[in-house]
Amino acid sequence: MKWCSREVKWLLFFVEGSCKSTGNCCESIHISYDYKPIHSLSFFQSILKKDVTMARFSPVFSGHTIRHFDCRCLTEDRRCSDYDSRPVFCRQYPYSVLYSDAVLHQNCGYVIKKRFDLPFFSSVSLKNTMIIFQFNNRISVNNT
Repeated sequence: MKWCSREVKWLLFFVEGSCKSTGNCCESIHISYDYKPIHSLSFFQSILKKDVTMARFSPVFSGHTIRHFDCRCLTEDRRCSDYDSRPVFCRQYPYSVLYSDAVLHQNCGYVIKKRFDLPFFSSVSLKNTMIIFQFNNRISVNNT
């Protein structure tokens, strides 16, 4: 179902706007690796062994669970100190939101808009997934 919802998001929604250079996208990041959300320190440490670029991210915990990540490369003037070597999902932001479980960061300069609704015969599960995506990304229901 995950792959289906990612494909459907590409069809139903599009990204509009431009970067305001706020650095908001470098804080409170929800990171997935191989389409699996990173919520545990052991999973994150196993990723670090394979991908050293992930060391730039600092986990923020809620108990023993990783709630989100902040990027260590964000400078005081809200710029990336390692811009040319940033990970793929950073380079693909905000479009990466359409094929992951991430959300668009507020006040970043981008908005997600809806092209059209799902067909009436779509599964309840897919409809619910799209409703949650719309809610999490502050997409107006009448935004067509």
